[in-house]
Amino acid sequence: MTLSKNIALALKLLACALLPIIVLILVMSLRSNPSFETASGDSHNWKSDKWTIVNYFAEWCAPCLEELPELNQLAERSDIRVFGISYDSLSVDEIKGLINKYQIEFPILKSSAVQALPLSIPAVLPTTYIVSPDGQVMDALHGKVTEEAIDHLLSNLSK
Repeated sequence: MTLSKNIALALKLLACALLPIIVLILVMSLRSNPSFETASGDSHNWKSDKWTIVNYFAEWCAPCLEELPELNQLAERSDIRVFGISYDSLSVDEIKGLINKYQIEFPILKSSAVQALPLSIPAVLPTTYIVSPDGQVMDALHGKVTEEAIDHLLSNLSK
């Protein structure tokens, strides 16, 4: 073999060796920032330039329903994102029915979207996860939350 053929062969082998590594890096970057879809059809990324509040709730959970006005107030703000997840696996139409019935003003995730998120299914309801802009779950609050408690926690986490 000539030198140019050896170099060509070496480059081909190098490309074959690097391809799986490049694919792995791409897959890992996609998994670290999963996207999810809400019942309204909007798509969102897990990471954001804002803090994210993710609230697990159920219609049969009285404290869940009692905290909805507080979550609605949080959702009106421009410095955070609020998402809801129904503890019960519901169809999109059932989720839209809950949104209308309880006047929920923040997006609710499709039940099928929940599996892609780096959250554990809570053992108690309501459970509210606090997610940093870089996608790290920073805290989980169990029980009814208030806007004041979320503000206090976010100010401590932002330090």
